[in-house]
Amino acid sequence: MNKTLKYTIYVILTFGAIVIASNIYINHFLKNKLQNFIEERLPENMIRAYESITVETISGSLSITNASLIIHNKKDSMQHTFINVEKLNISDISYWDYLFNDEIHVESISLENPIIAYYQDRQLPVTDTVRKPVAKIYKPILIDQVKINNTKFVIFEDGKDSTKVYTNGLSVKVNGIRIDNKTVTRKIPLDYKSLEAKSDTAFVKVSPYENLTVENFLVKNRKATFNNIKLKTKYSKRELSRIIHKERDHFDLSLKSLSIENFDFGFNNNDFFAKSKLITLDAPILEVYRDKLVADDFKVKPLYSKMLRDLPFELTVDSVNIKNANIKYEERQHIKNMGGSINFKNLNAAISNVSNTYKSPVKTNLNISADFMDNTPFTAEWSFDVQNPEDRFLFKAQVGSLVADKMNSFTEPNLNVRLKGQTHKTYFTIDGNSETSTTDLKINYSNFSVTVLKKDGSTKNKFLSAVANIFVSTNSNKTNDNYREGVAEATRDKTKSIFNFLWISLKNALAKAMTGSGKK
Repeated sequence: MNKTLKYTIYVILTFGAIVIASNIYINHFLKNKLQNFIEERLPENMIRAYESITVETISGSLSITNASLIIHNKKDSMQHTFINVEKLNISDISYWDYLFNDEIHVESISLENPIIAYYQDRQLPVTDTVRKPVAKIYKPILIDQVKINNTKFVIFEDGKDSTKVYTNGLSVKVNGIRIDNKTVTRKIPLDYKSLEAKSDTAFVKVSPYENLTVENFLVKNRKATFNNIKLKTKYSKRELSRIIHKERDHFDLSLKSLSIENFDFGFNNNDFFAKSKLITLDAPILEVYRDKLVADDFKVKPLYSKMLRDLPFELTVDSVNIKNANIKYEERQHIKNMGGSINFKNLNAAISNVSNTYKSPVKTNLNISADFMDNTPFTAEWSFDVQNPEDRFLFKAQVGSLVADKMNSFTEPNLNVRLKGQTHKTYFTIDGNSETSTTDLKINYSNFSVTVLKKDGSTKNKFLSAVANIFVSTNSNKTNDNYREGVAEATRDKTKSIFNFLWISLKNALAKAMTGSGKK
């Protein structure tokens, strides 16, 4: 072997040994750096553990297996958050940016099969007026993409029925992340460019009485779609009436899909905001039952304008569309029966400016069409100004031909009243505010009569029926183009809902028109 070849081999072997030794040293150095960050940079109230750390200098990647993190209160050391990750991979760390641009730049981070459990009742409330950073950040961190795959996430609260939120198969992808000393002091401690999320199952305990379930959902490109939503009272109607002390509606809502388009959310100076261009509810079916035998709830019920105005965050929704809805309302007034019902089918609604950020005179507008009591055409226009402190509103409606005995399924069990005859056209306008309303109504009807029933709900009370029909005009007029008119005022019972206010406003004007005090 000549000297040149021998020298070349020595150089190659020496260079290879230096590279290998450097790689081992750098791997060891970076591993120690990471271990030092985990041990010293994370807050003291976080207990951390892991099985192993692997660093690959050449590829610029590292992985941590079977990592866990437990977060506890600083004052009483009560543990409230538990996180376990099967594998954490960090790929393509840029040494150039670290050495020359004074930033940590990572191409990808992935978490596999994390399990997250949070016990809400164990965490002490934060009393600090100045928000502290979640961790010390010495260099800005840039991450091109974070992927969290197949997550199980649970929030617990105190009590027997302790599961408050549950998701399974949750996967999240976030692109364009930046974390620095400014972002870590915010409630959302990072900036990002785009977010994607999907899950197989989601459960939310909305209240001690109602649960919400979602079969699956997808969030992508600023659009969220939730499929097969169900909001249900978890007790039967009888059981709910037995356990509540004040009246409460029994809900059964199913929704084919809910989509939220062009949405955005976040914090402005720690004040939360939510925006969307369009929310669509597809084929909702809602059944509401109220047992009036349960004691009344005398809490003041705000009108929708006040509810929006008083939200603790900024809400801006340009449009809401409700497509092909069916609504049934059932009410029980007497112990001898289970009550009666009214319904709206094929209901469609276009709602604009659902917001507390628009300034006067911009109004929230609702345009509604439906089939009332199966086949009576019903249309309505409803508008109000959220910023108006008097909560002024205008409700205009038109009701088509209605055979009166269609209402008997509701009026007989609840009001002990049986109706007969037919209304042909009804128009009414309710001009109201938070205190009173004035209703202008005109109605065309024929062969109308009222039968008042005895307490048993089936036998005719001949005397009261005769008295009632003395005051009720049988026909609006013999011709179909004439109407009886009624104008009436109503005072709102603030312990009742807006729909009760609309009903008593309509009822007062209807009574004026049909008892003969209205004009022909």
